[in-house]
Amino acid sequence: MDNVRAKEMVVKAGKRLVEEGLIARTWGNVSCRLSDTLFAITPSGRPYEKLTSEDIVVMNLDDLSYEGNVEPSSEKGVHAAVYRQRRDVNFTIHTHQYYASALSPLQTAIEIEEVENASLIGDRVLSIPYGMPGSKKLSENVATTLSRSKGKAYIMTAHGALCLGVDSEEAFRVAERLEEICANYILKQYRKISQSDSADWPSLLNYYITRKSSKENDCICQEPCRFYSSKREDNGFIFPSAVGTDKPLSSGDGRPVPINLERDFRAWTEGKLDPILSVHHAVYRFNPAVKAIMHVLSPNVLTISRTGENMYPMIDDFAQIIGENVPLVKCDPAESTMKASRQIAGLLKKRSAVLLACGGALCCGPSEGDTLAAAIIMEKNALAMIVSYLFDRGCPLNPLETRLMRTFYLKKYSLKAIR
Repeated sequence: MDNVRAKEMVVKAGKRLVEEGLIARTWGNVSCRLSDTLFAITPSGRPYEKLTSEDIVVMNLDDLSYEGNVEPSSEKGVHAAVYRQRRDVNFTIHTHQYYASALSPLQTAIEIEEVENASLIGDRVLSIPYGMPGSKKLSENVATTLSRSKGKAYIMTAHGALCLGVDSEEAFRVAERLEEICANYILKQYRKISQSDSADWPSLLNYYITRKSSKENDCICQEPCRFYSSKREDNGFIFPSAVGTDKPLSSGDGRPVPINLERDFRAWTEGKLDPILSVHHAVYRFNPAVKAIMHVLSPNVLTISRTGENMYPMIDDFAQIIGENVPLVKCDPAESTMKASRQIAGLLKKRSAVLLACGGALCCGPSEGDTLAAAIIMEKNALAMIVSYLFDRGCPLNPLETRLMRTFYLKKYSLKAIR
């Protein structure tokens, strides 16, 4: 295939991954076979929305060598393993799609019953054993698994999905069909263990809450406190609503007025600042790298917060962008403003999120993009916890590997993504 055309196809596919919600931020990668010895792949740590043909790296299939200053995806070994093993594959997309990722900790094969799905994907969706992202072990596991199957969809343990095609259109059809298969697989299991005649997602989440929540947890049905979201600006932060305070929200032209960290310091230390504002104030004051805070009330995260559990990494992008765990904060900021503010700010020094008892989670990051990615990954990891319970399979990632992934992300990968 012509290199120029192939690079354009990879750029288009990378942007499509984002548009269709198959990845969050720069997680996932795309490649295209050029010849028997070359393939083109997306770069490492660069936002797909801004990709150009100049960013796409042409690699040698045998030794993974390449020319130029653009670093290829860390999963280049996975893509090379696909092309070496499968001569029928010309296009590969590695996604971190929602339902497939949530099933990935189970390490189980999914039998394909529908004829139409089997004709596209194959008889089974196999699980590829775990290997840390970018590792030789992961590439070897991909090669071994593909040697046992001619399927076009695979679930990578605690990681995501690998979807193959003769061209980009087929690879995307495989990814889309895989999501439908995985969603139905989860609902079928819920219907089986709940002995329900029908299955829907709200019922599944309520089932989980009633079985995982402690008897002392009396806030399950309460309306969660709204912490809202904010972003750092100059010497303070912009808060979209001043619940409980008489401070002006906007100037005469409608623009929000920042809350100044120094001007409001005394009010904060004396506990006179609105409780919700106090939490945001503390996070920005004690964590200079934080540029945005988001209150996450998505269904799965809210479900976990209502059971009283801490959250642990079931998938490795959670380990990278959020950290080793997400603890639950039980104190009510309205009752103890300073205690809650300092506790939340302290917990966010080592991780990108905290769970709020029966109230979702607070996510933060060095940019609004990082913060949004943390919220997306929290929701996916929460579903992975719920799915593992339904199937009575799967466990959190190894703590040592989690720390290694988190350290690598903070020191190298996140810096590329922010640029």
